[in-house]
Amino acid sequence: MISMEFSHGRAVMVLPLSLLLLLHSLSPTNAATQLVIGVCKQTINYINCVEALESDSRTPSASNLKDLAKIALGLALSNATESKSYIDGLLKKHRTAPVEKCSFWYEAVVASFRSSLNELEEDASTANYDAKIAGDYAISCEKELSTGQVRIRAISTRNNYVLLYSSIGFVITNQL
Repeated sequence: MISMEFSHGRAVMVLPLSLLLLLHSLSPTNAATQLVIGVCKQTINYINCVEALESDSRTPSASNLKDLAKIALGLALSNATESKSYIDGLLKKHRTAPVEKCSFWYEAVVASFRSSLNELEEDASTANYDAKIAGDYAISCEKELSTGQVRIRAISTRNNYVLLYSSIGFVITNQL
């Protein structure tokens, strides 16, 4: 009789635990995690993609690709705007032709990410194009630095982040 009570008690404990695990697997956070993993597997850098998207406190509540696109493109725009300011600050200290060109290209990067974010509701294919082309502008900046034999690691790092955000934005908007 004692073992029956124990088994019954164990079954009673296992059932709520199973229910809890099921509910957790259906939670918005887990759904958002699956969205992030699905997107990041298709980008140029899985680890950096996950880190970038998870850096935003809104990501765990993303319930679909459009929500995630808004977050990713918002991060991209913020990053590009800060990078443009950084480059413009460098111009005040060390005016060189390659850095001037990078400032020009970053104006285009900012405009492309802004346009992509704004186009999400209207035209996913335009949002997709704008997200993709932002990366091309960062490549142009990097080529200007290389051609001018100017090595500014901070700009090159920023160019790599633009390429990452461009890849993330492109992957997500391509699925809308």
